[in-house]
Parts: sequence; structure tokens; C-alpha cells
Amino acid sequence: MQRLITGAIAALIVALGLSTHAVADAQPEDAIKFRHAVMQTMAGNINAFMLIAFDKVDGGDYLQTHADALATSSAELDILFPAGSGDGETHALPSIWEDTDQFAEAIAQIQETALDLKAAVAGGDRKAIKGAFASLGKACKGCHENFRAEDDDSDSHSH
Repeated sequence: MQRLITGAIAALIVALGLSTHAVADAQPEDAIKFRHAVMQTMAGNINAFMLIAFDKVDGGDYLQTHADALATSSAELDILFPAGSGDGETHALPSIWEDTDQFAEAIAQIQETALDLKAAVAGGDRKAIKGAFASLGKACKGCHENFRAEDDDSDSHSH
């Protein structure tokens, strides 16, 4: 049994190591699909987190799960915008590739605030949790305002 677990862990490590490289070498349409999937994952976790944190639904036992998922997903932002993935069905603006320093700062801000949210939830202070969630929302909004074209439909989340 231990060999099976060790083998599974080794396979996962290899797969994870290859995944970053695979995104960089992906066809533009596949990179866009991947980016869209990760952003949808983040949006789903943000919405679920908000509903739980603001007592719209019962699910307090899962608040940490959603905060953890946001921190994990935000870590992927660094690889979601490879060169050549700005054309096609995407709302990604050319400024992502034209102003790489500002875009990198925006990504870093999202990643930092997602980690802050994860830590706040672990700490259990509701005021700190709501403050950290607001900071994450502000960071996401700032990135979208500068690097994402507006949707024709507010329910669309193509990235």
C-alpha cells in the first residue's frame, strides 16, 4: 500500500512539474481555455466564500476550503498569460504583454491578498476575514480594470 501511495505522489510531482512547462508551450487557444478554467474556478470560490462569509448560506466549515482554493488558484496566475495567448476568444487586453511590470505587480497583489485571506480565515476573526476578502476583491478589480476588456454580458467570464 505504501508503494502505491509513494508512486502516486511521485506521479503527481512529475505531473505538476510538467504542467507549468506545458502551459508555456500550449497552443494559444488551449492557453486561453486553461486561463478561462482557472479564472472560473477563482470566481466560483469567490462567490461561494462570499455567500458563506456574509451568512447567506450555511457552510462555515468550508470557508477555509474556499480560501485555500483561492490562494492555490492565484498562484497559477503567473502562467496563465503566455506570449501569443492574447488573440482569439479572450478579454485579455494587449496591455498584459505591453506593460509586463505593471501586470506582474497586479498579479502579485492578488496572490498576496489571497494568502492574507487564507491566513485570516485560519485565525478565525470575522472582522479580519471580511477585511481580507475586501482587499482581495479590490486587487481582482484593479487587475480587471487595467488588463481585461469589459464583457458584453455581465455573466460572461472569458479571460
